[in-house]
Amino acid sequence: MDKELINTTANYLYHAEKDKTEIQKITAERISDLTISEAYLIQDELIKLREQDGHKVIAKKMGLTSKAKWEQMGVDSPIVGYLFDDMMETNNVIKISDYIHPKVEAEIGIVLKNDLHGPNVTIADVLKNIDYVFSCVEVIDSRYQNFDFTLPDVIADNTSARGAVFSNEKFSPDNIDLATEKVTLTINGEVRAEGNGTAVLGHPAEAVVFLTKFLSEKGESVKSGLPIMTGALTAASLIKAGDVIEVTYTNLDPIKIKVVE
Repeated sequence: MDKELINTTANYLYHAEKDKTEIQKITAERISDLTISEAYLIQDELIKLREQDGHKVIAKKMGLTSKAKWEQMGVDSPIVGYLFDDMMETNNVIKISDYIHPKVEAEIGIVLKNDLHGPNVTIADVLKNIDYVFSCVEVIDSRYQNFDFTLPDVIADNTSARGAVFSNEKFSPDNIDLATEKVTLTINGEVRAEGNGTAVLGHPAEAVVFLTKFLSEKGESVKSGLPIMTGALTAASLIKAGDVIEVTYTNLDPIKIKVVE
């Protein structure tokens, strides 16, 4: 794929996000045979465009790490994306006009105390290097019409990244079994989804293993101190103005979010 096509496609995606406008998936309108490696090249350019606009990466995010998500989206592989400073929702309020068709999903966040790198990292390496864990909610907002996309499409679109809410409290991994940590997502008093840590590749730390191996292929490492959103524990739920979202965990901090116009 030539550089001009990469840049043009990245701009197409970036302006859709900035203008909050739905677009047709890349594989339908522009590049029908888009590969995963080409999609990451487009994502890289998209990240550069955001950085050129003054935005800063504040977290890595894993996507499509649960079977529920695979079934919902018709894909079968984890993906990697980036969360920026302007995507963080303040005061636990989501403004619906900032999005196209937002959905929420509950996650577990991990922060490392040492960098991890290399293709041979194991879950044991991750577990002994966790500084703390925290609860978080991602607000995904694919730019594609009707959330209709292939795996390369969503990779190029920075894994539908658009918003997030992080809890304030930090928890030691020594006191929590992340695999059995249960989450319940409630909207307006109705339970929409439940799950636990095993939904994320069997254990949330496995998402960090995948991320480390992925970055090692690019000559990069997983940095200490940088939050990692390990992926959804359940399928995502569509939200609208007026909704009250409550996310409760077995041990991690509960999160309550109001959705406004």
